[in-house]
Amino acid sequence: MNDCFCYKNRKYIAIYCKILYYDIAEVVCMQIVTININKGGTGKSTFSYNFSKWLSSRKNKKVLLIDGDSSCNLTYSFKELGTSSIYDVFKGGGFEIYPVDKNMDFIKGSEFLTDEDLELRKKQNNCLILFMWFADNIEMLSKYDYVIIDTHNDASLVTSNFIAVADAVIGVSEPSRNGYRAWLELKETINRLKSEVVDIMTRKSYIQAVPYLIGNKIEHIGRSSREFLDIIANDPGLVGIIPKKELLAKSLLSDKSIFELQDEMSSAEKKRHRKFYEHIEEVFEKIINTI
Repeated sequence: MNDCFCYKNRKYIAIYCKILYYDIAEVVCMQIVTININKGGTGKSTFSYNFSKWLSSRKNKKVLLIDGDSSCNLTYSFKELGTSSIYDVFKGGGFEIYPVDKNMDFIKGSEFLTDEDLELRKKQNNCLILFMWFADNIEMLSKYDYVIIDTHNDASLVTSNFIAVADAVIGVSEPSRNGYRAWLELKETINRLKSEVVDIMTRKSYIQAVPYLIGNKIEHIGRSSREFLDIIANDPGLVGIIPKKELLAKSLLSDKSIFELQDEMSSAEKKRHRKFYEHIEEVFEKIINTI
């Protein structure tokens, strides 16, 4: 097995793989962003989809979007995909990356992406399988500016793999007590992984992910939204607030990003939604300037 470890900072990933007698070092300008929170219905997949589309279309960045959710919500938004999926990546077999848009490629999801189907509990280094896949394929993956990974709403070993490889983990929470509790649990999960997944020689953690929070589906009028905003206002991980908006719900249903929907709007519609789009741009800009 390759002896691999990874050093990351906010802008670069350096993956060193010792293969036989050779030391290979690659410094790659690539950000890996995992989207996760252990609660359903927060808008996590919608955020992943639209953030990826914004990066690829508005910022002209090369993006790899990975559907790491066994519900496969993102996969249903793309047509004419083959049979290869993220399941094959975890199983160590052949895999395929599908071009789905200008500047954006995709690895489709699988309903069998579970700890049980992958038999992860029987494997060594079971939180580092995806980590080692990145190391083994770094030359091919280095063309991407961003890798965005949507995950299932849990804290499984599969999800731990997606956290382990990330530079940043964005928790998308709707305004509720359970949503905020899930955000706190996400931070605890990352800290636990940092303390457990360490190099036995250096005692340094393989996990370098930094947690960030997006408050999603925020209503201007509503007690729960006001209380939620008061709670998270001073959270150091907070990077943005996204309002509840029908356009966001429509995007996955129509298989179009909110920016593609904007391009189809009349002048009057664009004017009516101008403040919303300006706000989304500000939030997304803050994310890429922070992580």
